[in-house]
Amino acid sequence: MPQVESRKPRRVGQKPRTAKSQAAWLFIDTTKSGEFRSGFLGQTVAVAAGLGRSNKFLSALARRLTPQKLEALSGICVVAGPGSFTAVRTGVLVANLLARLYGKPLCGVSVEESQDLKNLAERLLAGKVKSSTYVAPEYYAEPNITLKQPAGKTCYV
Repeated sequence: MPQVESRKPRRVGQKPRTAKSQAAWLFIDTTKSGEFRSGFLGQTVAVAAGLGRSNKFLSALARRLTPQKLEALSGICVVAGPGSFTAVRTGVLVANLLARLYGKPLCGVSVEESQDLKNLAERLLAGKVKSSTYVAPEYYAEPNITLKQPAGKTCYV
């Protein structure tokens, strides 16, 4: 007996789903410390904002993504900065990792380019955003990851 695939019925006048209409890019923005945006950019824009540090971002992303959704993506778009060191580093690291693991095109955009998500989605779908195999994070200041020491003291770790 052949297997029958269960689908939701279409409404009258609704266009059938095609591969092109389902094409979407994963969008990641962690440029603001304590805030993040993630979602999908395609024929429709479905991006949600959240509050929290990287552990909240990773949990939210894991809830939205399944291996099947990752396989179906057209690519991954990440806001590369400028932003705070830890925040930008988290988003860019995740984007680079997912793109490499799933063999997807990767696009890095600036904070300014990410302000108009509808326009960004159109540009991504039209292939007007340059893709690469690696996106480097852009910080708004030099990383400050050492403890300040009193004058004349040296700290060896």
